[in-house]
Amino acid sequence: MSFFQYVFRPALVVLLLFVLPSSSWGADEAVQRFSAYYQELQEATQHGPFGLPLKVHSEEHENRVSAEIHGLIDQPFPMLAGLLTHPASWCEFVPLTPNVKACTFQGDGQEAVLTLYVGWRGYRSPEAASPQSYGFVVRARRPEYAAISVSAAEGLLGTKAHRFEVEAASVAGKTVFVMRSSYEPSTLSRMITSVYLATWGRDRIGFSRVQDGADSGYVRGIQGMIERNAMRYYLALKAFLDTQDLPANRQFEARISTAYDLMDLYPAQLRLMDKAEYIDIKRRERLNQVRLQHQIGVAGPRPTGS
Repeated sequence: MSFFQYVFRPALVVLLLFVLPSSSWGADEAVQRFSAYYQELQEATQHGPFGLPLKVHSEEHENRVSAEIHGLIDQPFPMLAGLLTHPASWCEFVPLTPNVKACTFQGDGQEAVLTLYVGWRGYRSPEAASPQSYGFVVRARRPEYAAISVSAAEGLLGTKAHRFEVEAASVAGKTVFVMRSSYEPSTLSRMITSVYLATWGRDRIGFSRVQDGADSGYVRGIQGMIERNAMRYYLALKAFLDTQDLPANRQFEARISTAYDLMDLYPAQLRLMDKAEYIDIKRRERLNQVRLQHQIGVAGPRPTGS
């Protein structure tokens, strides 16, 4: 099915997350930079809108839309870095988001290709979704710092320069995590986004506060949309990490339950369906993903209950 057959559904915008601004990958400045992030996150716990070590920021420019999340993850850095530098792990947490119907990978090590199958938030087979491939590159892997980028020169609807970057570093025995995304919109994507924001998305809000005079509400519009998508990926990753200690045959069921519960902490921004529907959809989509990965011939995810 062509992507254009369901472009006016709000779920399509999830793909637009996978775009991030290029950052400096130098490890020399990482310690100082991440130490500053750590202090900001400590302050966010006391004074931020979440009551958590979490910060969300987005920007909209004429030629680029971007979002950035800083968080403090209660997982040891070596474990997190070991997982995130392998593309197979990304295919474990990315499909926890409602609009990604499957994820496959080819290659491993420093470079690989991820293919996401994007579709309506309800169940959709990968054959009925829209595939989009991204280059996966480990930019840095050091004892206390790691950086990974996922990018595509062109995307659906004529969008360009899709970039998704993840950095993580060990600070004070904890893991500071940064996720950035950006893309260059096209005339067509702007038109479709405008339709979405004027209809289904008109009442949806983001996570950061408006900094405009007396108006102290949450951001809306395209910034709110990008922040919602970014937060879904952040919470999906957290669910993936939080279930690593479970036996392998219990991880997937625990992961989809945890992912829903985390997203449902923010109903005004992220609630799209009830839990039973989400669980049913993700179980069915998981089986499809296992099938696709098996066809590629690279060791991939295990089916539910294996």
